[in-house]
Amino acid sequence: MGIKSKINQLKREMLLQEASHFFEEVGYEEMKLSDLVKKAGVSMGTIYGYFNSKEGLYAAYITYQIDQFIQEFFSETEHLASAEEKLKVYARLKFSYYMRKSNALVHSIRHNPFYFPGFYKVNVHPLGKIFTVLSLSFQEIDPALSKYEAVEMAYLFNGLTDGYVGRWYEEKYDLMGKTDEACKRFIAMINKEREDV
Repeated sequence: MGIKSKINQLKREMLLQEASHFFEEVGYEEMKLSDLVKKAGVSMGTIYGYFNSKEGLYAAYITYQIDQFIQEFFSETEHLASAEEKLKVYARLKFSYYMRKSNALVHSIRHNPFYFPGFYKVNVHPLGKIFTVLSLSFQEIDPALSKYEAVEMAYLFNGLTDGYVGRWYEEKYDLMGKTDEACKRFIAMINKEREDV
């Protein structure tokens, strides 16, 4: 990568970091690109050159947050032996991110509950690496699961935790207090399914 490419990459990252502050403070709807232009000291053309639109900037923000989540997840789980503990870390981190970044993420959930599944169709699923790790945890819990079934379980667990987040947005209950419940409920469903087979 040449110097010009590195400078462009750095500039893009700095704009994204500045935009992150706006999304997290005022939310997607209230965030104005003109405010970002003033704060960052760049032209509107620069922002459009890097992100194409406000929606493109928001998609880049979501991808950036997911990358941060992945790094934190791997850091916290690399020394854990228990599959159940890895599931708890996933749920705790996910709930924590939604609570801390609620202003930025509420737009997607409130106005388009299918945003993230649609986002995954356009982009390579950014949580794919985590789903692979979670799938190994599910194979530890149930060694009879095929690789495909274990990955499917990872997607289902993600869906279950999405349900908790959705309810939290509606009812504003103690989301972090639901971490153990979500994991126990999912493991109980797996065990019930095994008994029924």
